[in-house]
Amino acid sequence: MSVRSRLEALEGRVQVRQRGQEGSPQARARMLEHLDRVAALRRGDLDPEEAAEVEAISAAVGSRLVSRRGEGGR
Repeated sequence: MSVRSRLEALEGRVQVRQRGQEGSPQARARMLEHLDRVAALRRGDLDPEEAAEVEAISAAVGSRLVSRRGEGGR
């Protein structure tokens, strides 16, 4: 399953937040661009500098998700 199809599957299951707030179109576009770069990294299409940047962004996103869930997580 590709990263893009996983994202689409997750979007299909996401419920609108109770406050009526959804992610901004700009944030979604940035995440799609990042996921495309992650796919390129996995294919080996990036030079070492670009690969390091993608890995750093992925680590930051992961860290933010963990902090939003809390230490215990689900």
